[in-house]
Amino acid sequence: MFLGIIHCAAERRPDVAEKNPEATRRLNAEVPAHLASLAKSLGSFIVYISTDYVFDGTSPPYKPSEKTNPLNLYGQTKRDGEQAVLSIDDAHVIVLRVPVLYGPAPKNSDSAVNVLVDVVQDQTGKQYNMDHYATRYPTNVEDIGDFLVRLSDLPQNQPIPQILHYSAAEPFTKYEMCLIFAKILGVPHGHIIPDAEPPKGASAASRPRDCHLDTLKTEDLCVEGGLGLSLFEEWWSAYLKK
Repeated sequence: MFLGIIHCAAERRPDVAEKNPEATRRLNAEVPAHLASLAKSLGSFIVYISTDYVFDGTSPPYKPSEKTNPLNLYGQTKRDGEQAVLSIDDAHVIVLRVPVLYGPAPKNSDSAVNVLVDVVQDQTGKQYNMDHYATRYPTNVEDIGDFLVRLSDLPQNQPIPQILHYSAAEPFTKYEMCLIFAKILGVPHGHIIPDAEPPKGASAASRPRDCHLDTLKTEDLCVEGGLGLSLFEEWWSAYLKK
């Protein structure tokens, strides 16, 4: 199987999406539809990277076939993007849903996980209220890329579901991630205050409580090397000590 296009670009920030709905819809739904049509015309395959936020977080773990129910505009537009690419007749499409991502990045603010390192390292006395409400399953971008390469090595006649889930299994709140970073870096974390309440305020987009993705269908493909998932603390310990 030839993976012609892997479409990763998106407006991934829920609060920004709420403030810029039209631009978010164009990027998250209209652009993927155009790329899927282009891939079809070229005889190429397309993988559309989607999100666990297409679910409402009330009844995890979620199988690929379960009904979506996004709570915010970001999730809605990603769900719309899924429907758009899957609706193109005879296009070779896989929707790959993933959770919050981390990994090497030009700057920490490029990832909702990496940016927490900056919070932990800020020892100026500033206090941070940190989410201790939503359970996340941070997943390494390098693992995803490696898995897609290995997925492309499957026999061309092997059927692949149109919707797949790829996710690490370790659950953390953002506050718990901060505690891990503080441990690795050997710095105090008293300036980080756990907040166990759901997001509130006019500018805060709703977030699901727990969107754990069931990966059994992906595992059943028997891709060589399996999912190949990194352990969160182990990866960060090596990365931050470089």
